[in-house]
This record gives sequence, structure tokens and C-alpha cells, in this order.
Amino acid sequence: MAAIMFRRRLLLGALCISNIALGNVLSLQSILESEGIVAYFEDQPNYQNASTPFNLRLPFKPVAIAYPSNVEEVAGAIVAGASLNVPVCARSGGHSYGAFSLGGEDGHLVIDLSMIRDIHIDNSTSVAIIGTGNRLGDVATGLFNQAGRALPHGTCPLVGIGGHTSYGGYGFTSRQWGLTLDAVIGATVALANGTIVETSASQNSDLFWALRGAAPSFGIVTHFHFQTFAAPTQPTYFNYYWSLPLDQAITAIELYQKFSSSPSLPKEIGFELNLFKGSAMGEILVNLQGSYYGSPEGYDAIVDPFLSAMPNQTSEPQVNVTSWLENLALLAGTPLATTPAFLATDHDTFYSKSLTTPSDTPMSQEAIVALANLMSTEGWNTSTNWFVQLELYGGLSSQISMTSSNATAYFNRQSLWTIQFYASSSDYSPPYPEEGFTFVDRLVASITAAEPDTFRYGAYPNYIDASLTPHEWQTLYYGSNLDRLRKIKSEVDPTGVFTFPQSIPSDSLFVV
Repeated sequence: MAAIMFRRRLLLGALCISNIALGNVLSLQSILESEGIVAYFEDQPNYQNASTPFNLRLPFKPVAIAYPSNVEEVAGAIVAGASLNVPVCARSGGHSYGAFSLGGEDGHLVIDLSMIRDIHIDNSTSVAIIGTGNRLGDVATGLFNQAGRALPHGTCPLVGIGGHTSYGGYGFTSRQWGLTLDAVIGATVALANGTIVETSASQNSDLFWALRGAAPSFGIVTHFHFQTFAAPTQPTYFNYYWSLPLDQAITAIELYQKFSSSPSLPKEIGFELNLFKGSAMGEILVNLQGSYYGSPEGYDAIVDPFLSAMPNQTSEPQVNVTSWLENLALLAGTPLATTPAFLATDHDTFYSKSLTTPSDTPMSQEAIVALANLMSTEGWNTSTNWFVQLELYGGLSSQISMTSSNATAYFNRQSLWTIQFYASSSDYSPPYPEEGFTFVDRLVASITAAEPDTFRYGAYPNYIDASLTPHEWQTLYYGSNLDRLRKIKSEVDPTGVFTFPQSIPSDSLFVV
């Protein structure tokens, strides 16, 4: 009955949004123009480009896309949308897997933050104030060029710092520095009623807690305040490939799990095991990639236990001792500069899911065998371009897991791996094949069906999975932190101005 009521509420909500958008679009346009805020509406030439999602599988239609240039204009745009019952959402880089930065459904006012791209560093404290319109490539180069500083963050230069920070933010330095959101010591946020507030551990502390894990449900952050880190001077980039038959691929995953869990693994190393379609049915292409941030002389001894147990590599390994920015470019596989030409090609057509695996319970051999079997058979036959990525989050020395699960809204701290399951259409363009959904779903089920109910897996909210039911995403993303999040939502956004398919519901709107 709860599921039926939830679907009915969504349907009624969609109908109301449609009517609101049609009846109030001229009023919204007039308000934004009077505030001096640039905005594109559906009947205007720039709307099509402005509303194109990163994931072309999800072409939603916002009421408008607004481009405020400061926090006051952000607040004005929020009030304009709220006054007309138009739900409001923020867009930083626009890489939301579920296109939630476009609303995740038709009828939202999108507040694009790309005009707010300042980066300031206090040289005395090494605290950086970063506008949420910046992308990771901008942040990395800006921090390093200004002060030789850095943050933990992902490898894709075009991902926006706003969403990346809001929902976690993993990078290969995260085991020594924590997630991106763990470096946040303050934030400037515009609330549903237009109020602009500063947040920190001592100022609006409940809201500050919620922003670090679920920010888009509570307001629009225009600036994060980060405690930065000294950039590593000689990071070691590494990249290895093996094309393996099924039995050896199973052994490789088992060896990787043992290596990931090793008590001697230092926090200064980060890596992932990537699994791809093999060169023939029954084979899997295995890739180990990452970076070591300690003294280069110590690298070989750290990785040798894994490499020496593996078969001969398919190609010559790539091991490079570089500068910090060169290391980031190698991990990205692209330049760090976010040029207009680079942005214009920044699209894919895909379906993805994720699992976080508990650090205290190894994945069973049954689950590893089931996953590898599926990749080596259906993975060969599918028309999609796919990968399965086993990202090392935990281990005994990981800073991620040294922070308690209720210290911030981000919950899944006690994880060994975050596993990403990702499949694009054959040419990375629409349409997306139906069999792609089935294939990815079966990859996930191959693990979950093989594990007992005591296997406490979660999911990573930056790999948004819009197919999850409300009970699933609330549990897998937020765990026991959900109740506190709902209470804070009721206080700062009781009418649901910031509402999208997986936004935190207030207590009055909560549905299980």
C-alpha cells in the first residue's frame, strides 16, 4: 500500500508541476528578469543546449535554467521558484547520473552555478573558499597554481565540485585525506525561504552536518570552505593490464580482495580494479590503476605481493613518477583544462548502479564466481560498452573509515570497496538498449543473491541509481542517518522547495 501511495503522490506531483510550469512561466520569467538573472526558457534558442544532460538517456525538460552570478541572485531565484510552486534544483557540473541536476523529472527551475567560479586561498591557514560552479579540473589547477595545495577528489576534470562534495567525493588520496566532504569546514548556503546563512561545526551545525552528504535536499551551496592539503611532490602513477580466462579472473579478484584488506597496506596508496569485456568469450580484461603518494622508492615493495601472484601482464605496465598535476592528468586520461570544446563533447548514454561492500566481511567466493561468470558470458554478448570498478575505500589505515558513520550525513564509512557497475550504449548515444538494463541489474544481483542477509552492503549516492525504490535508496545511501536528515529537512525546507526523485523528505512527507 505504501508503494502505491508513493506512486500516486509522484503522479499527482508531476501533474501539478506541469500545470504550474504552464500557468506561471511568464511570471517566473518576469521575476528573474527584474532581478537581473539570466535565464533560458523552453521557447528560447539557448534552452536546448542549456538543458542537455550528461546522461543523454534522461532528457528532462526544466521550466527554465537560471544563471545567477552571486549568492544573492541564487537566493532570489529560489524565492521566485518557490513563490510559484516550481521545485528548485542546483546544477554544478551537471554530471548527475540520474540527471537530478535537471530535476530528475520535468518541470523544475534549474539554478546553474557556472557563473560562481571563484577560488580563494588564505595562505596563513591554507583554507580555500571555492565557488560551486567550479569543476574538479579547475579546482585542482587553481589550488596548486595558487599555493601548491590540493584536495581529495575524483579523477574526471569536468565533474562539478558542488555535487561531488555534497554526496561524498572519492579520490585516490581519500585513504590518507578522507572524502572531499571531509575537508569541508564551512559552507555558504541559500535556503528555501531566501535566507543566506553560513554553516560550520559551530554555526548552524545541524545544517552543516546535513550538507556533508545530502546538500541538494536542504539548500543551494554557493561556496564550500575547505581545509586543503599540501600537494604530493612525487606521486607515482601506475597502470597494469591482464587479459584472463575465467578461472584466472576469479583468482585475480580474490587476490585483489586480499591485497585491499592487507594490514600492511599504507594509507598513502589508492587504487581500483577495473573489469572489462575480454578479447573472447570466457575472458575478462583486468586493470589495476591508481597512485602512490609516498616516497617513490617505497612503491615496488607495496604492490609486489599482488603483482607477483598475478599471471604475466598483457602489455607493458605504466609506472610514472610525476608532478601533482601531471599525475591528475594521467588518472583522468584527459587534460585538466575545462575548455568549451571539451565541455561540448561531455555526454554519454548509460545505466549504472553501485554497491559498497562491508570492510569486516569479505565478499564470498560464491559471489565473486557468480560475478565473474556473468561478465565472461553475458558481458561478451551484450551490445553495451561496460565496466565494473572495484574502488578501494577502506582498509585498516583508511581515513574514510576512521570517521564515524554519523559524523556527517554521508553514511557508508565502513566499506572496503565501492563497486560501480556502468554500461553505455554501443556508440554512447541514444537510444539505450533494453538489454543494457537487464545486464547491469544482473551484475548487481549476482553479488547480492550470493550473500547472506548479514552482508551489510550499501550504495554510493554520487553514482545515483534512479531505479531504486524509496526504501532502497533511503536505506542504502543514508542508513541510520535518515531520521536526523528528515528532521533537519522539516526545519529548513518544510514545504519541499528542493524536491527531486531522491530528495530527503520532511517528516510530514515521509513515505517508506
